[in-house]
Amino acid sequence: MANFNFTVNVSEQGPKINAALGVNGSSPLTVLDLGKAVSLAAGNNYVVASDGDDIEGILESVEGVTKNGGFGFGTVYRNGRVEVQVAAAEVGTASVGSFVIAGIQIAVGTAGACMVKLGAGTAFKWRVIDVISGTGVAGDTVLIERV
Repeated sequence: MANFNFTVNVSEQGPKINAALGVNGSSPLTVLDLGKAVSLAAGNNYVVASDGDDIEGILESVEGVTKNGGFGFGTVYRNGRVEVQVAAAEVGTASVGSFVIAGIQIAVGTAGACMVKLGAGTAFKWRVIDVISGTGVAGDTVLIERV
């Protein structure tokens, strides 16, 4: 009998929005930032989430154009499932059912996975639904879903 595992499924990624990307026009998010956790900022833009922030979305794509005086432009998905990595500073275990928030992200402009740590978001809640590699400790890969 075949085994069943949860996976990232395009049809389950839910609402996607187009948005300006980056802290300002001189430091836009780029394709190197794909897959990172993002948070809404005051200038009609999304920025890479800071350590401890709610995960408001995941950067899915970046277009080859800029908006609003140099901001990057692309797509953020705000629901669904995504593979992420447990942040290096996490001392607990991200097991199935654990809630997560943004950990320290890989530097802007540097390729890397979305980093998460244990914690329940205030307005945006994501939880672990599968441990993909390892046991859910720092450096392991887990699958999270917005609830």
